[in-house]
Amino acid sequence: MSPIDVEFERARTPGVGDAHHLNAAGAALPSARTLAAVTEQLQLEARIGGYEAAHAVRPRLDGLYALAGNVLGAAADEIALTESATVAWQRAVDALRLGRGDRVLVSRSGYVSCALHLLTLERERGVVVELLPCGEDGALDLDALAASLEAGPAALLVVTHVPTSSGLIEPVAAAGELARLHGVPYLVDATQSAGQLPLDAAAIGADLLVATGRKFLRGPRGTGVLVVRRGLLERLAPTAPDVRGAEWTGERDWTLVDAARRFETWEGSHALRLGLGVALAELDGLGVASVSEHLGAASDRLRGELSALPGVRIADPAGAAGSAIVTFTVDGMPARDVAAQLAVRAVHVVSVPASHGRWDLEPRALPAVVRASIHVYSDDGDLNALRDGVAALARLSVAPRAELAGAASGNGASANGSAAGAGAGAAGAGAAGSARPPAPSYPATPGPPVERVDAVVVGLGAHGSATTRALAERGFKVVALERFRLGHDRGSSHGETRMIRRAYPNPVWDPFVELAYDAWARLEEATGERLLERSGGLFARPVGATDALRGPGCTVLDADAAREVFPAIELGDELEGLYDPAAGLLHADRSLRALQLLARRSGAKLRDAEPLLAWEPDGDGVRVDSVGGRLRADRLIVCGGPWLPSLVPQLGLRQRIARIVNVYLEPRNPALVVPPSLGCFSFDLPIGLVYGIAALRGRGVKIGLDDGREIDPDRPREPATEAELAELAAVAARHLPAAAGPIQSSLTCLYAFTPDKRFVVGPVPDLPQVLVASACSGHGFKFAPALGEALADLVAGTARPDLDFISTTRLEAQPAQ
Repeated sequence: MSPIDVEFERARTPGVGDAHHLNAAGAALPSARTLAAVTEQLQLEARIGGYEAAHAVRPRLDGLYALAGNVLGAAADEIALTESATVAWQRAVDALRLGRGDRVLVSRSGYVSCALHLLTLERERGVVVELLPCGEDGALDLDALAASLEAGPAALLVVTHVPTSSGLIEPVAAAGELARLHGVPYLVDATQSAGQLPLDAAAIGADLLVATGRKFLRGPRGTGVLVVRRGLLERLAPTAPDVRGAEWTGERDWTLVDAARRFETWEGSHALRLGLGVALAELDGLGVASVSEHLGAASDRLRGELSALPGVRIADPAGAAGSAIVTFTVDGMPARDVAAQLAVRAVHVVSVPASHGRWDLEPRALPAVVRASIHVYSDDGDLNALRDGVAALARLSVAPRAELAGAASGNGASANGSAAGAGAGAAGAGAAGSARPPAPSYPATPGPPVERVDAVVVGLGAHGSATTRALAERGFKVVALERFRLGHDRGSSHGETRMIRRAYPNPVWDPFVELAYDAWARLEEATGERLLERSGGLFARPVGATDALRGPGCTVLDADAAREVFPAIELGDELEGLYDPAAGLLHADRSLRALQLLARRSGAKLRDAEPLLAWEPDGDGVRVDSVGGRLRADRLIVCGGPWLPSLVPQLGLRQRIARIVNVYLEPRNPALVVPPSLGCFSFDLPIGLVYGIAALRGRGVKIGLDDGREIDPDRPREPATEAELAELAAVAARHLPAAAGPIQSSLTCLYAFTPDKRFVVGPVPDLPQVLVASACSGHGFKFAPALGEALADLVAGTARPDLDFISTTRLEAQPAQ
């Protein structure tokens, strides 16, 4: 996972300079880009009118649903935008039409607004609210839940992922499995978890999920999200349908939109929604898994430091490890006074009274707790300021209470947290736009500023970065958009090393391979860095195999001859090898940074955490919408990897996305597994093609399987299983005994396979202003600088007939290459 650069996050967060903000669970600090998105839209509305301004940014508003789905693990049509998590909750629960005798099973971690709604239904409609007990770790007792579900039919299960009153993390996935087993609708309150913990509504079995924008998502206040999974949607209808979610079809008839948007209302703050879109894109760019790992480590450290202070007691249950929320008390000092006194020291936390989490705090005999909550912009100075402030207050707790009360009343009324900052979002504006009927056509009006460029490149993996650099060096004005943060691990271009070789089964590749070697040499000259190391390569295949690897300068070797070249490799009787003396390794991460640095030096603008939302032809150019605004370009070049088919559906490209497992092995004989005793290699075996690279600079031998099970690239990748690790270890034991020590580490990446495993490069048929470079079936990194130059040629109008064998005109299936 990509590490979190705290200093970078602070640099783009204006509010960090005013105080030590440790209240992300109340309302996190937004980034400068989020703030700009809100204010720019308000200014546009003031200039041209609200309806006209909404029309001008329609692609960005429509793109919100996919952005929210990426973060919450749902499809775009399963997302509804609301004014807050509380509004989302109320609309969803009301749509269930709960009545007398309906059992609602609820975890004790529930928030006050949700509890009050359920208790009102109990009092006024006869709904039965059953509180589920907690286990020894303070989390939901799953055995008790199972027993309750088996005791009789239930109408709804409600679990709060993380409560407002502690850092507890409830077992939402396990609860979801039980709900599915008994056919009970399952609602997850993710108000305090969305943005700080990985969330996948489908994976945890949540039929309904609510979240707010203002907390760990870092969006504006007045924004919320409701997830309604497709399987439950057809059973739900809003109690007060609105023109946004329904069409009035007859005098007494109407139909609901076939999407979660049936729960939205027409009126809404488009400015706040656009700010939420930027916040979601930035979070998706960082990767929620990376954010969660970072926040979990920092909060565990803070929890440990506070617990070591005399007179300070951590109030989090045992199940709080990994949460970004830390709650505590100070002996002899009410929580509201602690919060007020810390505010005097410019440390912003809140107190949470039992009335905001009575089902949780009251059984634990806690009238209130102090809640600190961190985010990616929280640095050591923030955590140290809290620790030192709490230590000082703990020492002062023996002082007369009147003295402390006087100090609090004079300095901290707004910071005591007894009401503000501990509840659900304030009511704000409603949803934006209309799903049906189609939006009216408006006359041309001055809209948001449009940036005019020569080319927009989408995707900053190896091919997008190389293309951006090649275009910029030729004098083109280029903007490159990357959905994630630079250096991310979500695609196919991350990691330390890649293989380069001349060996290919079809000679049609030979000229392009030579162009790749030449392009790497020029890149090394331009950067002054060594990016390619020639170690030689041995590629083993079954004896007598047809359509096997061959290539210029390559030699077929039997087992004995192969052992003389690479003593670490044992082919046995069943394999023969093809030796390629020009093969070697590429320093992948270093190369990617070099391409991006050269692109910037030549004037290209690289915008990460800024996904493409929409594009459409505009005369002989293209209009492009991203979360950052609108661009008009002469050419659009999409290097979207696994996401290419969805970004350019006109291409009709079919890709299979596979999860690939790699391991690093501790060598048994270190001298035999480094160049020149070993280079790059592969073994064509019954389990598939196993590839690898020699040990370098303290790392073990890298080996991986060249295929894997199909996955959704928008879902978190599962780590390697024990069976997968054992399979690779067995290959090493048989064919690389000198390398077959313990596994040092493992990682997963993804390949996007085209049907013939060839690339797809060139203009989209009937859309010459749009060019693509497909993900390259696991063998494309070696061609990156050459592909970048080829795409730059095409943009410049230079014909490249040598690319015909990988052109966009040959999408029909061909023999695998």
